[in-house]
Amino acid sequence: MKILIALGFYVIQPALWIGVIRSYLIYRNRLKKERAIFNSAIYEDFYEGRHFVRSLIIFGVLGSIILGGFLSISLPWLIVYEALMTLFLLVIPWWLLPVTIAGIASVVTLLLPTLPQLAPIFKWFNQLGIRSSSVNPINLLIIFVVVIGLTAVFIHLNGGKFDSPTLVRNQRNNKITIYKFNELSIFPFLLFVPGDWFHTSFPFMPLFQIGDHAYAVLLVPILLGLKFSVRHSVPRELFLKMSKSMYLLVGVGVVLAVVSYFVPTAVLPSIIVLWLGYYLTLMLAKRRHHQQSFEYSEVMNGIRVIGIQPETPAAKMDLKVGDVILEVNGIKVANDDEFYRALSTNSTYCRFKVLDRNDQLKMTESAIFKNSPHEIGVKTYTQLSN
Repeated sequence: MKILIALGFYVIQPALWIGVIRSYLIYRNRLKKERAIFNSAIYEDFYEGRHFVRSLIIFGVLGSIILGGFLSISLPWLIVYEALMTLFLLVIPWWLLPVTIAGIASVVTLLLPTLPQLAPIFKWFNQLGIRSSSVNPINLLIIFVVVIGLTAVFIHLNGGKFDSPTLVRNQRNNKITIYKFNELSIFPFLLFVPGDWFHTSFPFMPLFQIGDHAYAVLLVPILLGLKFSVRHSVPRELFLKMSKSMYLLVGVGVVLAVVSYFVPTAVLPSIIVLWLGYYLTLMLAKRRHHQQSFEYSEVMNGIRVIGIQPETPAAKMDLKVGDVILEVNGIKVANDDEFYRALSTNSTYCRFKVLDRNDQLKMTESAIFKNSPHEIGVKTYTQLSN
């Protein structure tokens, strides 16, 4: 019964349903762009929603089992965090969102009792039956490290796995392709919230009495995700390197948490250091990315691969976005017509000579759908809609 009530708290949160709607709108917008570019979508399935639900379940279960049952948060943190998450999901869809919200909520909660300007808010929170001193400040640092760590895992699992192209023009006004990663999830994190407010406002809420304090058991919605555009790197490689850098930052966070356990005054500086470290990680990833000269642009000799449909012959070949197909079945190709004429010379099999993004030649081959060379699954610049 207690678990059902805690789950109900998570399900009724407006931020959760705004996140679900945002995820669906991201999918619809991506589908619309793909169809506008190629007259047919590359990825028809709602993989953004699949990743949303998978992360919700996995992170919710593992996070709550490993850490959730040992952490308590203050009501001020919960109110600030959920208000910011709901507001930002509605009006500020930017790439620093999840860690920014957790950082602001943690810093505001820690500074609340010390800033005279926030005294009215602090007094109001006290009237709700919660004393911020009843929660160990180190819990805010631990939750912040958890948000960064699970963001890294989310990027590691999902970043660059679906290379959906978007067309833009570079400084020379040439058409190039960029690949956007834009996904989110909101997972339930089991936490204890102290205070009499829940007891007086929601008598049905499950409570635990520890010493002089009553704790409500809640599944708190925690936001994860990232918005990031790739125009020079291999998307999957870039996101794997980014997630590894974040794992190192989490290691620093664990060390800072141990230090803060013995030196409580180190909690706030530690959160700020990790906050800045997260931004620095993304800035360095962007800098390394822009230092590369490669662009997913049109070519004169051959045809550039800018998309590969799943469950097609192309998906089974050693093809990657950015590759240039030079020959098909021993015939040189430079446009769409030549590509399909060369494919039609063999109705069941194809062989490509390909130049990869590192200017290395390779040969790749596969069986194709009988009498359907147009279903090879390769999307190129020559197939763009007018």
